[in-house]
Amino acid sequence: MNEFSQLNLFAFPIYKIRIDPTSYDKEKIVEDIKYNKSLKKSACTYVSIFGNEHKENSFEKDYDDVTFRSINFDKLNMAYSKVFNKFFHEKVFTKKNYSWELDIRSYSAILEGQRIGTHNHLSTTKFYFSTCHYLNFKDDHTLTRFNNPANFAPFIKFCSLDLLDLTAPDNSYLIEDFIMPSQEDDMIIFPSALNHEVVEQGPTKEPRITVSTNIKIK
Repeated sequence: MNEFSQLNLFAFPIYKIRIDPTSYDKEKIVEDIKYNKSLKKSACTYVSIFGNEHKENSFEKDYDDVTFRSINFDKLNMAYSKVFNKFFHEKVFTKKNYSWELDIRSYSAILEGQRIGTHNHLSTTKFYFSTCHYLNFKDDHTLTRFNNPANFAPFIKFCSLDLLDLTAPDNSYLIEDFIMPSQEDDMIIFPSALNHEVVEQGPTKEPRITVSTNIKIK
């Protein structure tokens, strides 16, 4: 019997890779972010690395009298560069040579009751891919939820889906949202246009710490 061929038409590809925690100064970065979070535990969860973008969500808003630690991402940036050299060699298909630029954009630290609303990473700088790297991620931490961009997604819930495993990523096109399984040290790479969110964090003793990166093809 002939074999089926499969083409995932209009699919949004999601990639996952483990970042070796010994390839950069992970403990120092996590320690410094935990320290910054401890200075303003009740604050929103987000710190942008560049300028005043997303300042309304920053730990540092209205806290001019507090000294926050500067996070040194130099070694992490080098680890990411190796990952993306591999990524663009193996996963991106082009017709001509190109270069790419990596931008460690921000970090977040979330405690109980905090969340990150639905957003994407599109901007005037034309980012192609974005990432979420789980630096401190425990069993009780909230996973990233991706929103289905397909215009038929709201109507799928009226179909009979009793027989399908809706936890399988290959069936995610059938539902409005999908929670991506992840563990500490995983990095998720996804198209920057894809909306995603972090729903409210439940009880936890450890802050959920992630680093967000954008990648531009030039």
